[in-house]
Amino acid sequence: MTTSESGVVDGSDTGRDAPDYTTVDVPTTKPPEEFTYQERRADLLGQIRDLGHPSMLHQGEAAERYGVSQQQISKDLDRIAESCREHLTQSRDRRALQLDSVVQRAIRGMLADEEWRAAARTAIKYQDFLQDWEDVEQLEGKVAGLREELEESETHLTDVMGADK
Repeated sequence: MTTSESGVVDGSDTGRDAPDYTTVDVPTTKPPEEFTYQERRADLLGQIRDLGHPSMLHQGEAAERYGVSQQQISKDLDRIAESCREHLTQSRDRRALQLDSVVQRAIRGMLADEEWRAAARTAIKYQDFLQDWEDVEQLEGKVAGLREELEESETHLTDVMGADK
């Protein structure tokens, strides 16, 4: 799937309905400095997966490669993490990106070593882990909602009891 050109040049995704950068085609016929922000982020994600962890990516070198600032690369990494979070889990930080890149690299290594069953087991366990992670985060959200309702009830009860005096 090729990303459509939306005219947005700053790449300020909101995190809601974040694009899945794994589905964006990275052009091989144009220089990296001419990539759209979606293509740049897809390319960065591919590099992170190849390297095995986001911290292995040198942001200064990436900035030079794409003709943008290091701060822009840092923002790109945050947006990639948001995309991974949205498409993998609802985590609030870069853990989803870190975990995904490490697991994908491990699975590719197993496949390269023709360890098919180990790769399949790892992929299945990873999917189960992601589902468990999402379930826990949903429960955390429900607990937070219940706490808020309890606080509102306590406030209302205090107001009612104070009015009775």
